[in-house]
Amino acid sequence: MTPEAFAELGGHWHGYGPWVGQRRLMDLEYLRRPEPFDIQELRVPSGMSAHPQETFIPFSQRTIPPMMTGHYLLRRPEDLEQRTWTAASPAVDWLTSIYKEHPPMQRADGKRAYATLEWYQECAHRSLLHGSDVVWSHYLDDRRFMSSAVICCPSLPFHPGIKCPLP
Repeated sequence: MTPEAFAELGGHWHGYGPWVGQRRLMDLEYLRRPEPFDIQELRVPSGMSAHPQETFIPFSQRTIPPMMTGHYLLRRPEDLEQRTWTAASPAVDWLTSIYKEHPPMQRADGKRAYATLEWYQECAHRSLLHGSDVVWSHYLDDRRFMSSAVICCPSLPFHPGIKCPLP
């Protein structure tokens, strides 16, 4: 999609995250899908003594990143209005602030584990202007996983039926 076409659709962006947690939770797909599931049919994940807390709350209130980025639009966190932009640059600035608050892990050998922040910023800006979602995720030094996302709204062509989460 061209930047002009996205703008003509009334395109804007919503920021979600950051989510910081154990990477193994990301492997629990049922937490990351909007479809209902029967908790009685689920087994406690290996290595865990119980189901994660998010198992028992509706998808729209979960914080773990969804399997499909467009499904973020089914969620409406209280501060979503403050994380809604009509220009790409403030959205990239928000992602940058999250990155700086939760910097990626450093390799023990001193080599780079991830691309540079400048590279992420350039790619994110270009992607957003063309109507693509942007997700930044990486491991932290304490082995937790961090993910933040800027989601295009409307989510075309993948989720045309999902409306903007803001009234």
